[in-house]
Amino acid sequence: MADRERALAAVCDTFVAGDAALPSASALGTHRLLRSEVEALERPALVAELDQFLDTIESPVANLGLIGRAVRFSALGQAEREDYLKRWAGSPIPLKRKAFQVLKRLSLLYTYGLDGSPYAERAGYARQTLDTPAPAAALRITTPRDGETIDADACVVGSGAGGAVVAAALAAAGRHVVVLERGMLRTEMQFDARELPAYASLFLDRGIASTEDRAIAVLAGSAVGGGTVVNWNTSLRLPPGVRDEWRAAGVDDLDRHYDAVESRLDVDADESERNGPNLMLERGLRRLGWSCATIRRNVKGCGDCGACTLGCRRGAKQSTLRTYLVDACAAGAEIVPETEARRIEVQSGRAAAVVARVAGGGQLRIRAPLVALAGGAILSPALLLRSGIAPAQAGRHLHLHPVAVTNGDYPEDLGGHWSGVPQSVLSEEFADLEAGYGFRLEIPAAYPGILAASTPWWGSADHLERAGRFRHLAAVIAIVRDREEGRVTVDAAGEARTHYECGPLERRLLTIAMQRCAELHRAAGARRIATLHTPPLELGADEDFDTFHAAIGRRGVLPNRVTLFSAHQMSTCRIGGSPRDAVADPDGQVWGLRGLYVTDASAFPSASGVNPMLTVMALARRTAERMR
Repeated sequence: MADRERALAAVCDTFVAGDAALPSASALGTHRLLRSEVEALERPALVAELDQFLDTIESPVANLGLIGRAVRFSALGQAEREDYLKRWAGSPIPLKRKAFQVLKRLSLLYTYGLDGSPYAERAGYARQTLDTPAPAAALRITTPRDGETIDADACVVGSGAGGAVVAAALAAAGRHVVVLERGMLRTEMQFDARELPAYASLFLDRGIASTEDRAIAVLAGSAVGGGTVVNWNTSLRLPPGVRDEWRAAGVDDLDRHYDAVESRLDVDADESERNGPNLMLERGLRRLGWSCATIRRNVKGCGDCGACTLGCRRGAKQSTLRTYLVDACAAGAEIVPETEARRIEVQSGRAAAVVARVAGGGQLRIRAPLVALAGGAILSPALLLRSGIAPAQAGRHLHLHPVAVTNGDYPEDLGGHWSGVPQSVLSEEFADLEAGYGFRLEIPAAYPGILAASTPWWGSADHLERAGRFRHLAAVIAIVRDREEGRVTVDAAGEARTHYECGPLERRLLTIAMQRCAELHRAAGARRIATLHTPPLELGADEDFDTFHAAIGRRGVLPNRVTLFSAHQMSTCRIGGSPRDAVADPDGQVWGLRGLYVTDASAFPSASGVNPMLTVMALARRTAERMR
């Protein structure tokens, strides 16, 4: 164990060596925090992966073959260790690139994201004075007892966009509704704008979820309120072409449901002020003559705190925590947090009960003739697969909306991606490049930890210099509507695994997107432009743009050679016209099983192409009518 701790400390210090004024990563305890966070996931295979890597690099015998010297990694000097990791980063062997990217991202995330991190301070970050927290919403919370059975009219699995809407509709119709939520209950009092604690308590896999090859970071909410607590409030309706696809799958017009949801969430464009990065996006779009629109958002009383991803302390975000869950509880529903649905019981061709695992161990059983599946596009199919329901289709057809990021470094101080309204400007200029497929341009919220983790690393001093410009950074994200399909499976322990690789169309669109974003940054006046490739690919002020543009095309998109993200997971329990290619029928009911409905983004017949929250809610409202 001592050898592994020494090796991990050396790895973290290679990525973050410090300088005369800054301690190294290990001096801050990054290596210990990193291990504890991986262990907290309770997935032994991930710990084994980490240990295997550490054993390899710390073995003199292994290094004799790897670098021609029988030496431990921890015994090398800083420059030698950096060269060692660069070889892994640029290796043609996917496993080496994967290992490099995982350790790079985690080392930087836990160094810069640490509360009070001197590296975040060096990058210009200062956590704003906290608002007085809004009064907690009126929710009925139930603490489960091991071995308990609760009788209900309906059990809703998940409390996010889909589950909360269904719970409110069924409770309003007089049904006794029990909502099971895998995540924790966090209210405004606990939203303290600390990055790492927020990831650990509000996100799937403590904020470090990814595809199995680690090539795409997966951001998904996991708390009472689900993704609506941590998203950036962007409220968009389906594009016309996608609506036509969905009609062919049996999903009729959603306008009536969109109207109702928008009214309840106070969706409008009245509180979409531009922060610095959004101003740069808008400036570039206007100068190029590309489409530019103000984003409609579900907020009421939004301000300039910027901590949207970490929970809205002032209660302005109209998440389900403050809207539909309040409605459901007012009508008699109860919420059971930190309780994970593990199996659905079936009797005589009908859903009969949900068996759940409670925090700390133990089991809870909810007997109900109606079950709404709303755990999200990763966890919902896992529940079906563990239950032996729809095994031929559950988990298939996964869409992720892969996202590429292109950074512009501007002369002016933009205030950082951690301040102001996170998303207020949208461009659909390239939304329909190839028969309904393309990408949309937006701005993300980001904090020092995730910014540092995503910034390309090619030496500690080089990365530190890049991080020092975070306040001048505008990161433009290109959200690709994907045609390629991945899959969610379960391992021997029944835990979800996300398998996805970009196909030829997605790789082409992501590459074009990075090139177009580079053009946008140049038009907006950026002094440097960079992609998230490894090794770094950057255009300086006096360098040739056409050469840089062509280099993006040559580099393209390969797993773990460019950092990609996904915040939208869809279609793994999709609605369709036949059980041969869909889990649910056009009413949202699982084919061949009465009383079990799919009411989250996993029900999408195909990728939405836009931020999915509003459509999840509209589709769930439509399904709830059929459940009643």
